[in-house]
Amino acid sequence: MAENPETEKLEQSSKEYWDSIGTGKDATTFSALKRVNAKIGIHSEKKKTVWLKTFSKTAAIFILIIGISGVCFYLRHQNNTAMIEISAAYGETKQIILTDQTEVWLNAGSSLKYPSKFNHKKRLVSLTGESFFSVTKNHSTPFVVKTRSLTVKVLGTKFNLKVYPEEHQIVATLQEGKIEVETAKRQKQQMVPNEQLVYNRETSTLNVAKINPKDIPDWENGNLMFSEVTLGEILQTLKRHFNIPFDIDKSIDLSTEHFTIKFERDKNLEQILQVLADVVGDFSSIIKNEKIVLKKIV
Repeated sequence: MAENPETEKLEQSSKEYWDSIGTGKDATTFSALKRVNAKIGIHSEKKKTVWLKTFSKTAAIFILIIGISGVCFYLRHQNNTAMIEISAAYGETKQIILTDQTEVWLNAGSSLKYPSKFNHKKRLVSLTGESFFSVTKNHSTPFVVKTRSLTVKVLGTKFNLKVYPEEHQIVATLQEGKIEVETAKRQKQQMVPNEQLVYNRETSTLNVAKINPKDIPDWENGNLMFSEVTLGEILQTLKRHFNIPFDIDKSIDLSTEHFTIKFERDKNLEQILQVLADVVGDFSSIIKNEKIVLKKIV
């Protein structure tokens, strides 16, 4: 074997075969071991070492079996509750009714992941993007919305949560009921109706303010509402809502000024851009090659 170029492979194959053998000891095991030891020159004082090695091997196999059994048990139970993921592409919204009859509206460019069946401890879902929730009340099983930066816990309520990964701010707006928001840094804030929470991911600052009920996001009904947001944030929302890219002149100011404005559902993109051009006053827009081109007015 030493002269064989395939020695390493042979040794590996031998080891794999040895590891796969599941035989146990019987009445002849130790007498056979004694005979083998005598032939290869291992004295009786080594018996304890051999036994310990055998015990270690048996223990390792036992631990491995227990570990594999645990993994199989876990996977079997995980498979019993399949995870479902629903996404809304740019230019569309989707309505979802969960198994507990909670109603969820997904905004454009958003996704929701949830189990096919909730457990008895909590109703946990994961959100990326923006969604409006009308949660079915269940005092014994809280409804939990998990995102990368914060978690929202509720019993029964209506609220909007905006948490797009490309935006620095997370916005939670409460319409009915009561919710508790907890950030990744363990900051906690309880909210009551007509309050809006803004969490800045870059600075980890959290602010809550009272808002007019008329300013609660209403995109699920086709309306577009913007409150104290930059032109860049407005254009990003329009990109998702209408599923059309923007080509923006670099000299246009996208982040300095903040605007509050609402567009009814009957307004098309051309009308919205015209209003924005009138409000901002320093750009014009044209449609070119299936893109919206914004040019700086000199």
